[in-house]
Amino acid sequence: MSQLVLLSAVIVLNVLGHVLLKAGMNRIGGISPFQLLTDFTRVFSTPYIILGLLSYVLSVAMYLVVLSRAHLSYAYPLLTGLAYALIIIISWQVFREPFTTIKWIGIFLILLGVVLVGK
Repeated sequence: MSQLVLLSAVIVLNVLGHVLLKAGMNRIGGISPFQLLTDFTRVFSTPYIILGLLSYVLSVAMYLVVLSRAHLSYAYPLLTGLAYALIIIISWQVFREPFTTIKWIGIFLILLGVVLVGK
């Protein structure tokens, strides 16, 4: 399997993990750091949280495979840049988070940077 295919899978799993974690916390509601300990069972028994953590752990496992084959200076910027751009767009679509022209410009610049670093 090519490095780019593996890295794409890492990005998808990473983004999916973050989206699922956010969906789970939206269902639970706002908590403080101290409540995380007292509400441990409620937080970590939420299906979205469980699936989000599983997705994130799988992304880390696959990222280790990527790192065994690719340069960190190639893999990490692609992972973080593309994941960041996808998170902004998905958050806007799924969670109805604010999306502005400045964010579009930021995404464009991030993707431009990803292309330049990936060469």
